[in-house]
Amino acid sequence: MSVRITGDMLALDRKLVRRINRLATELGKAAPDQQLDLQVKIAEEFDQVRGHRVRCELVANLSAKRQIIVREAHKKAEESIDTAFTGLRTKLRRLRIRSLGKAGAADALRATGT
Repeated sequence: MSVRITGDMLALDRKLVRRINRLATELGKAAPDQQLDLQVKIAEEFDQVRGHRVRCELVANLSAKRQIIVREAHKKAEESIDTAFTGLRTKLRRLRIRSLGKAGAADALRATGT
């Protein structure tokens, strides 16, 4: 798994980089069968209604020419990073279940073929 971290000055914060790398290795251990190339973009933004927020955008390129994008924005950078990784983990699990369901359905069709 490769992880690339970009963004504004928050992307250079060592504490946030360690947090991102730790969450990425946990994600890699949770899905060892999938090759992930992860791009993390951290940026501060200002919203008229909500004020200053930190946006975390995760782009996961999978080996099967698929891409998953998760965007989260919260007041604190740690919250947005944690929430984005949780969302990515959920989407990867759903994708794996969907692909296993299709593979199981294909095997069932082959097994019954008369």
